[in-house]
Amino acid sequence: MKAFKLREEKTFVKILKEPPKEQKKVNWSRRLYLLIFAVILFQVGSKMYRGHMVIFANGQIDLPKQTVNFSNDIQLMDLWVENGARVCKGDTLFMYKTVVDEINKEVERIQDPSEDWITRELLSFRRKIELNKVLIGNQKEQLTNLKNQVSINEKLLLSGVHDSYDVYQSLLRQVANMESEIMLKEQESKLFEQNIGSLMFQQAKSNRMHSEKFEVFEMIKYFTSPMDGVVSDIFYEPNEICYKKEELLSLHQLENPTINTYFDPNEIKYLQVGDPVQISFPDGSSQQGLINKFFVSTYAVPSEFQKKYEPTERNIVAEVVPLDLDDTKKWQNFYKMEVSISKPRYAFF
Repeated sequence: MKAFKLREEKTFVKILKEPPKEQKKVNWSRRLYLLIFAVILFQVGSKMYRGHMVIFANGQIDLPKQTVNFSNDIQLMDLWVENGARVCKGDTLFMYKTVVDEINKEVERIQDPSEDWITRELLSFRRKIELNKVLIGNQKEQLTNLKNQVSINEKLLLSGVHDSYDVYQSLLRQVANMESEIMLKEQESKLFEQNIGSLMFQQAKSNRMHSEKFEVFEMIKYFTSPMDGVVSDIFYEPNEICYKKEELLSLHQLENPTINTYFDPNEIKYLQVGDPVQISFPDGSSQQGLINKFFVSTYAVPSEFQKKYEPTERNIVAEVVPLDLDDTKKWQNFYKMEVSISKPRYAFF
């Protein structure tokens, strides 16, 4: 058997170089389409989430406010504060006096029922006194004639010319009756004069009261602040007339700011007192708050929240308070400005 023998000569292995791999081209169109699809998907998802999972509402930050107005026309004599001034309870804000012109004085005097009653009674009593004077004058003339007839009849009876005593007695009775009537009318006139004196005293007293009343109106008075706060919305300058029930200025209390939030009535089933809400301020910052209470009825949406050329909306109004009392200072800076309120529609835990 022939032995197996390996070949000992050198061999050369030819190595073939692999051709270079072609780099894959970037499909920018595909990536752009995917990006657009992702953006659209995100927008649709975000809109669906915001529309179905979150409740949004508009709100206004409100501070406790007290308006200063009067039931009468007043003249502002001097003003010692300006817009934005901080005042304390009891600080004197301005000086004023009540304005009542002469026409109003006369109208009030004429319209006073006590004044009318006194005037009517005075006229009635004076008319009765004058009537009694006329009647007494006529009765006195008749009494003089009757006395003359009595004297004549008495002489005739004494001389025996006339013997009818009954006529004489009848004349005497007529004289006595006439004298009684005259005396009664004179006493009645004296009583009327006493009543006139009493009524004139009451009239003088009433006039004096009216005079004192208008003197009080014309007195200089001072208005003091009923609370601690900030002065705002001063509508009048010194020496100007502020007509009754018109607002002269406003006082705002810096403590206890709240947000009046206007919710769609259809969302009431997802809202409860004590629910937390997210508040977005005009400067881009946000804080948390709590729904403190709901107002009894619906209210018209403020004009800044109302769409133009559409019927006026009426929404449920809720009061939102700060979750942290330290946040109240930030709320004061955005008084009467619009803020956005959001709240999850469903509570998952």
